Amino acid sequence: MYIQQQQPRRIHQMKSSISLSGHHIIIIKHQASKSTSFVLLLLVLISSLSSAYVHNNSPEPKPLMRAWMCHGHTHREMINKLASAGIVKSPINIDALLKVDRKNYVLNPDYAYDDSPQPIGYGQTISAPHMHSHVLEDILPPLLKASKDYPDKPLSILDVGCGSGYLTAVFGRMVQSGKQMNKGKVYGIDVVPQLVELSKKNIGKQDQDLFDSNTIQVMVKDGWRGYPEGAPYNAIHVGAAAETFPKELMNQIALGGVMVIPVGEDGGVQYLYKVERVGNEGDVVGEDVDASKGFHEDDFKVYRVLGVRYVPLVRTD
Repeated sequence: MYIQQQQPRRIHQMKSSISLSGHHIIIIKHQASKSTSFVLLLLVLISSLSSAYVHNNSPEPKPLMRAWMCHGHTHREMINKLASAGIVKSPINIDALLKVDRKNYVLNPDYAYDDSPQPIGYGQTISAPHMHSHVLEDILPPLLKASKDYPDKPLSILDVGCGSGYLTAVFGRMVQSGKQMNKGKVYGIDVVPQLVELSKKNIGKQDQDLFDSNTIQVMVKDGWRGYPEGAPYNAIHVGAAAETFPKELMNQIALGGVMVIPVGEDGGVQYLYKVERVGNEGDVVGEDVDASKGFHEDDFKVYRVLGVRYVPLVRTD
């Protein structure tokens, strides 16, 4: 979301301006007589009353849809508002969101379609729907490109901090059909065992077929270390804020792949970043035999997307 600030207007010749609902009255200082001032004040009052009458009889403008305002009474209404706001754009992402009902992944279903984070227990939250939409739009292009460049190679996605399982399921719906891009596998990991069990329970409500088809897998793992066994990943999503960029996790991104991650101290300034892998001078986990190549900063391009506030990415050591 960009806010364009208007430039202040210049005022010349020591004039002051009163504006009421589009009507401007210019008062030239030190030159008006008392009678003139009275007339001007009368005009101001007439203008104000006239404007009030016009506005009270005009239809109310439609509210502008934007982040934090895409609340819905139903699942579909929430997603329609996200689309109207231009936050989620791709038909692939809209279709995936429509297939996974958020009410199955929150503690209080009364707030399932609010465009705000919701607690899921154990000091963790499920992110606001508009944040999930940003993530989906950021990871989709490399998935489409990999499908075009390697049409026979399955896609691989890692969801770090799977929490209640919601975005893991949405990722699963994206790669399940194989119609618009390659089929693939989604790995959801979380450091909290109880949340992994919660993910399994929630996904089992209406999205059990994702488990049955082996499209998704969830397990207890340290998000800082990722899951090398499923690497390299075409896309990695991190659902909690890392204090620094996790190099071990970045090495698990496939060439041409992307990671979306919030970075910043807990309680401090945090930003959502998009990390693109553009080189393979360093180790590409899952492809390179020689892990001694280590980490090469030049392999990555990093883009700052927007300011955010996330719970911290927990370490096990």
